[in-house]
Amino acid sequence: MNVVILAAGIGSRLRPYTDTMPKSLVPLNGTPMLARIIESFRELPVERFYVVTGYREDQIRAFFADREERVTFIYNERFDTAGNGYSLLCAREALSGKAFFKVDSDLVFEPAIAGRLAAAPGDVRVTVDVRDDMGEEEMKVKVDTEGRIVAFSKEIPPSEAWGESIGIEFMSAEGGRVVFEELAAMMDEGLTGAYYEEAYGRLAVKGAHVTATRVMPEDRWYEIDNEEDLQGASRLFAEERR
Repeated sequence: MNVVILAAGIGSRLRPYTDTMPKSLVPLNGTPMLARIIESFRELPVERFYVVTGYREDQIRAFFADREERVTFIYNERFDTAGNGYSLLCAREALSGKAFFKVDSDLVFEPAIAGRLAAAPGDVRVTVDVRDDMGEEEMKVKVDTEGRIVAFSKEIPPSEAWGESIGIEFMSAEGGRVVFEELAAMMDEGLTGAYYEEAYGRLAVKGAHVTATRVMPEDRWYEIDNEEDLQGASRLFAEERR
């Protein structure tokens, strides 16, 4: 299996850190977020990491220079104008015919989350944190009785949502094919600023096999958008588990 990491964005909400470095290299308790993501896959047979770069890509390349991982860099020339759906689509050719994880570069999480996702059913598997305190900004999902996602949007009323997508998914080779096709269709429609989650939502509406794999209560994860998130994640991961 493979891992694609979306690390192209500017990360403006995490300034002043991102004035001088890409968001993925901002340290959390002394360790760059990108290093933590790679470590979270240590228990799985990852063949290669595909990193979609953009803002300050030279620093991301330098980060990998002395590391052992097999890595392919994919440059998103529209990192400052297009959405993360376009970033994922940039990896289409490199990932054709391959099964892969997709991870946002500002997500820190424990290895158990990736392992559970790898073992789950479905061609497009979305990791969901099931909770009842969601607000309007979370990317929310609704599911049917078989765990298939039937709606995927920030616009879902919190009272109707099953949980929040956290930013890590797994796609079989077939799942990747249909996701990339949907993303390409969205770009053709002029939706260049769209989130990749919108492609999942469109597939779910069409009845495609998009499944939800839930985060367990003991699983630690954090999406880091701003300084407050960085401090919260620092506290959550202050004691590392073995």
